[in-house]
Amino acid sequence: MSGLSGSLLDSLVLTTERSKRSEPLGVRCSWTRGPLESLRSQGRLGRAEGALRAGVGLVILLAMLAPALFAHPQSLEDFFTQAKHLEDSKDYDGAIKIYQQATSAFPDQPEAFKRLGIVYQTELKFAESIEAFQSALRLDPQYPQANFYLGVSYLGYNDYDKALDYFNRELKAHPDYSRAHLYAAKALLALGREGEAVEHYQALEQQNPKDARVWFELASVYRSLAQHAFQQLENVDPDSVLLDVLRAEASADELHYDDAISRYQKALKKEPDFPGLHFALGRIYYKMDKPLQAEPELRLALKEDPGNPPANYMLGQILLHDEKAGAALPLLLAAVNGDPTFMKGQLELGKCYLRLGKLPEAEKALTAAAEADPQSSAPHVLLVQVYTRLKDEDKRKAEMALIQKLEQESRTSVQGKIERAGQKEQ
Repeated sequence: MSGLSGSLLDSLVLTTERSKRSEPLGVRCSWTRGPLESLRSQGRLGRAEGALRAGVGLVILLAMLAPALFAHPQSLEDFFTQAKHLEDSKDYDGAIKIYQQATSAFPDQPEAFKRLGIVYQTELKFAESIEAFQSALRLDPQYPQANFYLGVSYLGYNDYDKALDYFNRELKAHPDYSRAHLYAAKALLALGREGEAVEHYQALEQQNPKDARVWFELASVYRSLAQHAFQQLENVDPDSVLLDVLRAEASADELHYDDAISRYQKALKKEPDFPGLHFALGRIYYKMDKPLQAEPELRLALKEDPGNPPANYMLGQILLHDEKAGAALPLLLAAVNGDPTFMKGQLELGKCYLRLGKLPEAEKALTAAAEADPQSSAPHVLLVQVYTRLKDEDKRKAEMALIQKLEQESRTSVQGKIERAGQKEQ
């Protein structure tokens, strides 16, 4: 007998005993036996005990089921929150179980399948991730990022063609998704299709011109293409003048000027009329601060291309430095006419006019130089000289104040860079 049933029966016994003790003397009770004896004799006690036990069991069962019966059903966001917490603690197996529950409870929600696939992918379970992403796409063929992540899983299998197909599907539905562009480019590079990869990097560059990673990738691709072209050229014609020029340019880019000069001269001996060689030599001599060697090469370059702005600028500056302002003027004019935004060209032109005493023209050229590079104080220093000679005290003072402002900003900028560099080292 259960504790509860025993207690109740004990109560019945005590009540009966009290009834007996309270019965007046000389009065006979209608019971000739106690209540329990009467019930037992009638076979009714067993039935009472059974009913009591059933009632108590029902109460216990309802107490156990109450949380489940009256709890609110779990929402999809509840599943996501639990799984995200497990992901953050690196319990990916636990997160997978929660996402599986979510897909069972919400089989029409592609986000649940996508998140499940991502966790599988994190655990390098590519087969399971592919199945999950495909489930998401069966619900919505253009569901955001589902095609992309499916492509990433195929990359895990080195199946570049299939990966590229899904990256392209993602981009067709969501053209601005940068990660799809990036991974499509990687798949194309693996397939040896560098030219198409460049298109994706260019799309990324348009989205964010300051993304250094994109420029690095572009530079790497172009370098790879250049090396491939160089090798092909060498295979086709090992003694080609084109090969000499390419090698000379490579040496110049790496600042190996002596080697570059030697290779350019070798190319000139093979083909004296090869375009651009005199300009290339003149520019190297100019960078090496060898004006005597640079001048004749630059003059030959201008015979080939009279409108070449850099050649006109370099030769004009050399002549201006030699106090030949009259000879430098048409060259510097040609340089700025070819590129009006070329700040150094406008600056040298302003210097030239100043030496020739043409102050209004100098003012115009130096103002253009200041507009081309608002952070440079060099044009303003020369404008102070112009306004001093023009006896325009207000403009001279304004230029002096501007010079002080620019120099202060420059010092502040340099100090900030030094402090940031120090913070990085720490």
